[in-house]
Amino acid sequence: MGLFASIKSKLTFISQRYGRTLTLLAVVLFLTFDFIALSLNVWLSYRIEAAAININLSGRQRMLSQRLVKNLLMMENAYTNEEVYSAALAELRETYKRFDLTLDSFHRGGRTLSAENNVIEVAPLTSAATTQIVQQALLEWSPLRQKVRQLIGREYDQLLLQQAIDVAQRKNLSLLDLMNKLTVELEHETQAEAMSIRFYQGLAFFLAIINFSLAILMYRLRVRKANHSLDFVGNIMNQVAAGILVADESGKIIRANKLVENMTGYLMTELQGRRVNSILYEHEGEMYGVRKVGEQYHCQVEVSQVLIGNRPATVYTIIDDSQQQAQQQELTLLAYHDQLTDLPNRHLFNDRLSVEIKHALRRNEKIALLFIDLNGFKGVNDRYGHKFGDLLLGRVAVRMKQTVRDSDTVARLGGDEFTLLITDIHSYDMCKTLVDKVMDAICKPYLIQEVLVEVGASIGVACFPDDATNEQELLSLADKAMYSSKATGESCITFASDWLSYKPEKLQVDQN
Repeated sequence: MGLFASIKSKLTFISQRYGRTLTLLAVVLFLTFDFIALSLNVWLSYRIEAAAININLSGRQRMLSQRLVKNLLMMENAYTNEEVYSAALAELRETYKRFDLTLDSFHRGGRTLSAENNVIEVAPLTSAATTQIVQQALLEWSPLRQKVRQLIGREYDQLLLQQAIDVAQRKNLSLLDLMNKLTVELEHETQAEAMSIRFYQGLAFFLAIINFSLAILMYRLRVRKANHSLDFVGNIMNQVAAGILVADESGKIIRANKLVENMTGYLMTELQGRRVNSILYEHEGEMYGVRKVGEQYHCQVEVSQVLIGNRPATVYTIIDDSQQQAQQQELTLLAYHDQLTDLPNRHLFNDRLSVEIKHALRRNEKIALLFIDLNGFKGVNDRYGHKFGDLLLGRVAVRMKQTVRDSDTVARLGGDEFTLLITDIHSYDMCKTLVDKVMDAICKPYLIQEVLVEVGASIGVACFPDDATNEQELLSLADKAMYSSKATGESCITFASDWLSYKPEKLQVDQN
């Protein structure tokens, strides 16, 4: 008791002598910590937006690498048709330009082009892991880049075309693997950076709460010195950048600052006598406030027990962070969903694929993975414009979602590439029926802006565990099966099991 009395006496002396200065200092420090937390949140938003651009670009590199090979093969097939050959050569030139610009931007920083031909500023990748991946990609890209540059500068060079195809077939899988690794590494780095910034946000908030707790203690001593003047407490409370609510031992509100009035929509006269749980409540470990109009908002609340006039009271420190929560949810949606079609993107699809494979192993079930590439989309896009093409991609996404079950996952990888994960497959016939339905849905005509258009699809199907026993093998086989369908030049479905049975020599070439 002697030690407690001594500490209390010293604090009272400090409060009496330096109370005004300490009060001002406490308010300044609280505002400073609050500003730091807000600044960190803005910085986090900026970093996640920049990382999302790099992740999307690295995913697009994979599509562009595949398109290079597709264009070369189309040029080989159309060698005797000058018009078709020239069109394929023009598309090859554009694809090469986008791939080369983006890879160089990852290496040295600079400008590249978006899907809508807008200029994007890209900072160079600086971490050891991403730099190493980009360096490897540049080495793999160099011989293919040389051949393609020579090819696009000439007309009808069959020998050079064949050389370019040979190099592309050797380097394509390596480039695809490196771009996949780059995407994963960028996602990991973004998550790590976000966790680090959130740690400092939490630290700033924690320091602000400690500072405010000390301020409350000083306020309490000054209030006692001033004969427990509630008006004095009210003036102090209104200087703090947080909602302050004081309740008596029965939980009824006896005091609140202006910020609480602004948060809740209640006047001070309406708040007095109201129970705290009518405007604050906890749900699943999270705190929520209730406004006068009935609207709910997420908030952070710190609770302190104090004495006012020798009577127990509870002080609630309230910070409305609903805007921050909404922003975080929006960032999460952007990071995991394709903005054009609202479908899961590559990152979310890979997570679901991993989860479904684990479920299938536990339940002894089968799943099917479809790689889908639209046929004729580029022609529609070139003829009617990118906005029309975007509407068409959205319609394709809607049709696929309506065709499959709720338990299945449709995702967009980028461009006109989609994936579909079908779970709980009982038989080959069941799988074929579902895939046929998807193909039929895609190939039906589309009426967009009073224009009737048609597209086809090249589909590759790989089944787990019949065709592959892990994620990478399943993805690779589905991709190769889709590529086999694409080579036919028509809407076609290729099952990996059939492709492996009838084209072992192709598999050997791809593996080498």
